[in-house]
Amino acid sequence: MTARVFVPLVGANGEGAQLFEAIAGDFAPEPHPAKLVPQIAELFDFGLYGIGQIVREAATRFVAARRARLWLSRSNGLVHPWNLRISDLQIGRLSDENARSAGLGLTLAAICQAFGRDPGVVFATGEIVLPNAPGAPTVAIGPVGGVRGKLSLIGDYIVQHRQALEGRKMVVALPAGAIDGRPLATAEAGSLDRLRKAADEAGAEIEFVFADSLDAVEPALGPFAMREIVTPARALAAFAALVAVAAVVSGWLSLLHAPIALAFEPVGAPTRALADDAAPQRARYDAAADKLQLLGPCFDDQREPLVVGGETLVLKVSARDGLPYASLLRPPRLFVASVSRAADPVILDAEHFRSLAPAPRGGGEIDFTAAIPIEPVEDEVRLFVVATRDPSLEISALQDDLRTALRGLSGAAVLTTTTSFLADRVGAEISYQFKVTNDARACPA
Repeated sequence: MTARVFVPLVGANGEGAQLFEAIAGDFAPEPHPAKLVPQIAELFDFGLYGIGQIVREAATRFVAARRARLWLSRSNGLVHPWNLRISDLQIGRLSDENARSAGLGLTLAAICQAFGRDPGVVFATGEIVLPNAPGAPTVAIGPVGGVRGKLSLIGDYIVQHRQALEGRKMVVALPAGAIDGRPLATAEAGSLDRLRKAADEAGAEIEFVFADSLDAVEPALGPFAMREIVTPARALAAFAALVAVAAVVSGWLSLLHAPIALAFEPVGAPTRALADDAAPQRARYDAAADKLQLLGPCFDDQREPLVVGGETLVLKVSARDGLPYASLLRPPRLFVASVSRAADPVILDAEHFRSLAPAPRGGGEIDFTAAIPIEPVEDEVRLFVVATRDPSLEISALQDDLRTALRGLSGAAVLTTTTSFLADRVGAEISYQFKVTNDARACPA
């Protein structure tokens, strides 16, 4: 493949007008006797070697900026080799003025070849100005003289090749400013209009690019994206990196949503007399001692726990991380919910009950003890302790949604629906169901 860009030349006195091609190919020339840089060695005989050095640096900077966008490494980009030459000139060597104005055309040819793009029909004139400040990557395009004559050369070319240009697109790359400081689009408006009419008559499309930097030409000729070099070793390294990242992300997400193991713990010292040491226990307030006195278990004929209205139910709960260190990332939040056949459900933050007993924390373990007063209303009640790691969960909204879900239900359906609702919306849960009786004789002290 070769990339070709037309470069119009007109001297300051209007003489020496000609249109030549800047040609970039992938075949290196024969070594030059003066040991010139092979990429631009063939420009020497035309007085373009000095400008070729600037062009080479500009193209190198342009490629390096695209290398920085590679996702593996800067050395992983593939560009095609390029070597510059030009078509035959009517004169032997170019003047310094003409040589400078050829810089943009030579650079565009080199860039298109490096990125493997066919530029199509492109005309370019402009001076390449390398940045002189450290770290400044932008290559500027400076104004040149004789632009009106150069535009006339382009118009002549369109007229002479109108049949070949029919249906094609042409790009004319020019400096953004004129020699006198005015915008070039304003300074040469008449000549540009004549070129548009010539293109229309030839059935071709023409686009003018007024560029103040080399990057500004990319929308018309690009995009100049660098292709990644994929080798088995690099593919394996990239795959390993992706696996490592996926493992880290997966582990992180697993910890953020790690399960929480809830369990009832014995409230007092375990005894063989109790049917279930870990179950919540009845208690009665002792005014003389100013403390709660634990009572033994009480059951009805169906072996369902009984609590006398006015007593207190004491429960102790432990919460453990299902995965180590999960609480370091997102500690669990505990709630106590109460629902009965006759009353509206209530959900409270477990923090309300922490004052009853110390709540040691460590190694992802949380213990809390709650003392819940029992209203003297005969009913069947189910207490829930639920845990979640969701920091955005709002108790009020959760309670409102639960009451909406229970609307119109009665009896056992209230209890079972609440169990399903909390399991779906919160996560980990344990429950304790009991009956409230106002007959103190049913549970002797």
